[in-house]
Amino acid sequence: MNDFIIQCRGLTKNYGTKTALEQVEFSIGRGRIVGLLGPNGSGKTTLIKLLCGLLQPTSGELLIDGHTPGAYTKGQVSYLPDRMYVADWMKVRDLMGFFRDFYQDFDGARLRKCASGWASRKKTGSRPCPRAPRRSSSWLW
Repeated sequence: MNDFIIQCRGLTKNYGTKTALEQVEFSIGRGRIVGLLGPNGSGKTTLIKLLCGLLQPTSGELLIDGHTPGAYTKGQVSYLPDRMYVADWMKVRDLMGFFRDFYQDFDGARLRKCASGWASRKKTGSRPCPRAPRRSSSWLW
């Protein structure tokens, strides 16, 4: 077991000619609660997206529990953005493909079951899945 839950070594992220993070170095021990503070444009969201595997570093190393961001770490780190991070044009079918690629344990069959139940909920008044939305939705497959 690694002593550090997060390690950054020389972590750099560029967007074209703009540098968002440059040679970032830090380690966070297990069991720590950490706040990420800084002004707008200082790289907080970029770092979080790197930790979640939504972005790839330009250079340097980022380890989560001793692993580079990937299938294992996606089960360890979560991110709730303040804005949608998927494209407006995406339909449920596209989103299912996106999440299937992103999450190792994505269960498309369960989503299909829930989604088909949401459409019929208005008729029966029942909830097809735990935590299913309480409002009706139209689904474009």
